[in-house]
Amino acid sequence: MPPALPTTNQSPVGAPATHPRGIWAALPAGSQDDGKVIHINRVQHQAVRVGLGEPVALPCLFLLQPSASLGPNEPPDPPRVKWSKVRSASGQREDVPILVAKDNAVKVVKAYEGRVSLPGYSHDRYNATLVLRAARASDTGLYRCEVVAGIEDEQDLLPLEVTGVVFHYRPAGERYALTFAAARRACLDNSAVIASPQHLQAAFEDGYDNCDAGWLADQTVRYPITLSRPGCYGDRNSLPGVRSYGRREPGEEYDVYCYARELRGMVFYTTVPGRFAWQEARRHCRSRGASLATTGQLYLAWREGLDQCDPGWLADGSVRYPIRLPRRKCGGEASGVRTLYQFPNRTGFPAAASKFDGWAMVRPCLPPRQPPHRHGPMRMKLSTWWTRHR
Repeated sequence: MPPALPTTNQSPVGAPATHPRGIWAALPAGSQDDGKVIHINRVQHQAVRVGLGEPVALPCLFLLQPSASLGPNEPPDPPRVKWSKVRSASGQREDVPILVAKDNAVKVVKAYEGRVSLPGYSHDRYNATLVLRAARASDTGLYRCEVVAGIEDEQDLLPLEVTGVVFHYRPAGERYALTFAAARRACLDNSAVIASPQHLQAAFEDGYDNCDAGWLADQTVRYPITLSRPGCYGDRNSLPGVRSYGRREPGEEYDVYCYARELRGMVFYTTVPGRFAWQEARRHCRSRGASLATTGQLYLAWREGLDQCDPGWLADGSVRYPIRLPRRKCGGEASGVRTLYQFPNRTGFPAAASKFDGWAMVRPCLPPRQPPHRHGPMRMKLSTWWTRHR
C-alpha cells in the first residue's frame, strides 16, 4: 500500500480563483504576510523512518497568495519545485538532483527514473510531496525541497532514515539444509523474519551479491547477483539481477534470506585473556547483564556503523565479525559481516571448544511507561554501561 499523502487546502490546479494576478507566494495556512515572498509549510521536523524496500513519502506542501508586483493582466509564473539529496547516509555533503517540476512538467533525473514520483502534484500544484517507491539503505540522508517563485525561493530540509538489513543465513550443518518452515524458524531465532522479494530486491539494487539460493517469505527461492559468473547465472544468464527458482515445495531444502528491521539495544565486542569457548562466552555475557548477540543483531549493528576486525561468538554458535571499512587481513575488499566456517566449502560452525572473543547484546532498561528512544539519552546510557562492564 502506498504511503498516505499530505494534503493542502488549495484549489486543485493552477492559480486559485481568488488570486488572479501577481507572483505566487507559498504561505503556511493561517499565516500573515511577513514580507517574504515564499514560505513553505514545514510539516515534518523529525526524521522520516521507513523499512527497507517500503514506499516512503517526504512531504513538501505550500500555499499561494498573489503579489502586487505584476500588472493586473500579467499572468503569474507558476512556481518551480526542485528535489535534491544534500547529505549521504554517512553524513557527507552532496548535491544530487532528483527531479524538477513546473506546471504540467515533471522531469526526473535518470538515476531516479522509475523510483520516485510526485503523486499529489498532478491534481494539486501545491503538493510536491516526493514518494520513493521502494527505499534502499543508500537512500538514507538529507533531502531538500526547494520552491522558486520569480526571483524568490524557499526550501525545507527533510532527513530520511531507512532501517533494516537483509542477510543470508546457513545453519551449522551442511549447505541447503532448511525446509521452508525451518527457514522461518532460523530467521526468528536470529532476531529477524524471513525476507520478502521486495527486501531482497532493494538489497540487490544497493549492490548485494550472494551466490546461494535461499527461501523468501512468498515460498520462492532466489539469490542476488550483481556480477555474473559461472555457477551463478541462474535464470538470467549473464545479466545482473535477482535469480529465481520460482515457488518451491515447502519440504525442499535451501538456505534462507532473513530481514532484521531495527536494533533494540546495543551490540558490543567483549574479550578476556585467553578468549572464550562458546559456553564461556555465554556465561561471561550473562554475568554482566547481557547475552550473546544473534546474527541478525550483529548485522543491524554493522549497518549502524559497527566495525571490528576480531571474530567473536554469537548466540547460534557461529563466529562472525563486522567490517564497515574494508582493509587488508579483514576478510576481503567489500563491506559486510564476515563468517568463519569450519570447512572450505563454507559450511560448519567452529567447534564449541574453540577460543574466540564474543559479541554481546545489552537491551536498555526503561522506566515504566517511558517509550523507547533510540537516540540521545539511551545511547549515552548504553555507552556508560559498556565503559563500566568491558
